Amino acid sequence: MTSFPDEAFLAAVPVRVLAYEPAEGGTVVLIRPKILSPRWAWLLRLMRKPAYRVKLDARGSAVWLACDGARTVAEVAASVAGAFPGEPDTLLRTALFIRELARGKFIDLFRRSDPVS
Repeated sequence: MTSFPDEAFLAAVPVRVLAYEPAEGGTVVLIRPKILSPRWAWLLRLMRKPAYRVKLDARGSAVWLACDGARTVAEVAASVAGAFPGEPDTLLRTALFIRELARGKFIDLFRRSDPVS
């Protein structure tokens, strides 16, 4: 049985792939197109609301903003721990949130040796 997050995940570099905008209180709102496939992207022009708007809380916003394409998951977690001192399980909570962002195609995860486009 493996434990999460493992060393490989902590060494991965999360890179934002979707747009976002600032919101009140220093938080952010992620803007995710309802259709991600380039083949069907033309349908977005026909939709009244072509994107989902995902409002993040202060902690989620701190994670999102720290995913700058230069920091590893471990470095992002350390940054969040500095912004929210005293919160328990920061490393695990941050890693789980980054994993969900990757599953939802909000970010991509790369190894440091992978090219980032």
